[in-house]
Amino acid sequence: MNFDKHLGQKAILTSALLLILVMFSCSTGKQKPMDQLEELTENIRQHHEEFSLADWKEAYARYERIAAEMENYQYTEEECEKIGRLEGECVGYFMKSAINSLGGIESEIKGFVDGINKTME
Repeated sequence: MNFDKHLGQKAILTSALLLILVMFSCSTGKQKPMDQLEELTENIRQHHEEFSLADWKEAYARYERIAAEMENYQYTEEECEKIGRLEGECVGYFMKSAINSLGGIESEIKGFVDGINKTME
């Protein structure tokens, strides 16, 4: 009988541990992409002036992966507000980078057209 009692206690303990693990994984699941978005935003905020084109491409790809992961979860209104703020900041930096890079492309296009015009004279 003592053996059965020990086995029962072990089963209860195992069940309790599994329940805790499930609860912990559920609560951290949706938090992970939020944390990743916050880290990405902070990285862009601190280093955007040093970013190369490859850095911007990687940052945007990472942003897309995080956003896709967040679609798997439901967030509270407060969490959505925080996510929106972080996404807005990221997108703002992406837009600023794109606008800055257009300046160089615009000059290159103008030079290209000037070169064509010169040969047509």
